[in-house]
Amino acid sequence: MKIIAAIALYIGVVDSVDDKYAHVEITTSEEIIFTSMPVAIFPCEIKEGDMFYFEHVDGVTEIRCGEPE
Repeated sequence: MKIIAAIALYIGVVDSVDDKYAHVEITTSEEIIFTSMPVAIFPCEIKEGDMFYFEHVDGVTEIRCGEPE
């Protein structure tokens, strides 16, 4: 049986979206980071107020839409 360890590293919320960039707030365990991210890197369609998180699985960091489980 293989066990996969998954840890949510950062949680974010979309402040606004323009043609190419999402302006977001990313919360870490220590601070809130305000930044812009290309819309194309999100695996879902995003809009203002949507949540996302970064998950590290088997050595790969992925962006996931919604709230962590």
